[in-house]
Amino acid sequence: MPDEQIRRSTVFRCAEGHTLLCNYGANLPCGKANTDLRLPGAEPWCREHREADFIPRFAIPSGNIYNWRCFAGAPEIVSQIEEIDPRGFVARYWKRVD
Repeated sequence: MPDEQIRRSTVFRCAEGHTLLCNYGANLPCGKANTDLRLPGAEPWCREHREADFIPRFAIPSGNIYNWRCFAGAPEIVSQIEEIDPRGFVARYWKRVD
């Protein structure tokens, strides 16, 4: 990747006395994690697919940290798929600079 592109796509923050870096990219959100427990966009989909084992990504807000399914016509969390750091960011996207 060219140096200029790295500079434009890298952000930093401080946490617990350390500098952390994140590089934006396809499906790499560096902002706060989306921990919404409701999916208004998925509610109509689940009404039509009452017992679906999954909810398609188009119906789930970007960066949501849960795996969802439909149960009895409503969105339901199956599991948490991302670990969140103490300040609310997806931990695996942020690398410590030593």
